[in-house]
Amino acid sequence: MPTIYHMVHYRRFDTGDVKLDGHTLESLCRAALSVVDASDATLWSRAQDRLFDLSDPDGRQILLNKVADLSSAVFGELCLVQSRDLQALLELKPTKVQLSNLTMAEIFNLNERTAPSGSQFVRGLAYWLAIGDHLFFIKTHSMTSEYIRAYLDWLVKISTSTIDQSVPFRFQAEFDPSQVAGDIGDIRNLKVSGKASPQFVVATPRDEPDKPRVKMTSRTVGEKFLQFEQAIPMIRALFGQARANSLIDCLGKDEYLAVNAEVKVQGKRTEASRVKLREIASELADLTDAKVQIDGKDGKVSDGDAILRTRMPFELPSEGSTLLEFDNVADQLQEVYARFVKDGKIGA
Repeated sequence: MPTIYHMVHYRRFDTGDVKLDGHTLESLCRAALSVVDASDATLWSRAQDRLFDLSDPDGRQILLNKVADLSSAVFGELCLVQSRDLQALLELKPTKVQLSNLTMAEIFNLNERTAPSGSQFVRGLAYWLAIGDHLFFIKTHSMTSEYIRAYLDWLVKISTSTIDQSVPFRFQAEFDPSQVAGDIGDIRNLKVSGKASPQFVVATPRDEPDKPRVKMTSRTVGEKFLQFEQAIPMIRALFGQARANSLIDCLGKDEYLAVNAEVKVQGKRTEASRVKLREIASELADLTDAKVQIDGKDGKVSDGDAILRTRMPFELPSEGSTLLEFDNVADQLQEVYARFVKDGKIGA
């Protein structure tokens, strides 16, 4: 079965000083999905009521589509959909058109179309697993960790009133204890390094088990820009938009961009800057899959990723698919949880 690698992100559920009487993120999600309506139907069985409107100009919504109680965890699939949207389609039927006074050319028609009636285009996916106060997730395309947080916040507060709306609802990224030995003290230096490289797909031929696994690199234009999204702003700031765009456009099929960025705070430190740097170091986990390194007063990460996360393989329903096998994702996220617990990176 074809396989693709994705980064598995980790967050710890945090309500600040508010105590929830023994409730965890997992139990809150389970309780919210068990809320019944006037017809005595639980939210598990009401897909339409699991649709969250982001109320933005693009008309985006987030749907908790597939969702399952695994007894030891709650696992779900989030879809970022857009109702007011167009998709470009190339009709592979040649026609001849007059493009200028000098040019008569044969072309394929390029049109934009809306989604068929009763459907919406999916612009991003996320698969998440809540175990206790631990959240594991993977995200694709335009889905973000903030969308995941906003959806779960809406699910337990607005949609079902499982907890009061005044309760803080945060997800805290954590430093990897195997990379950060003890407390590093005040963070003085943040560094993001790594390659904005394309994901690779591993396809295992089903009918020819004796053949080696085949590695394929996906290189469509859309995917290239998506994978470079964190590198492009830095390059534009350095080179200007025109030069940056010309560099990106000239990249060959085997080329990719590598970006290194470093931020230092010098001079006399304030409490506000200390707190903010620690927050930013955590938030970097949301912004990039590249390596995040930190240098503190009492220690540093010299090599490796400071953020607690890991890359894992996931099965595809078919070669080239943008979807993942639901059951396989559930198994793999639980495997990451078990590894982190066994390695002492998180508590059970």
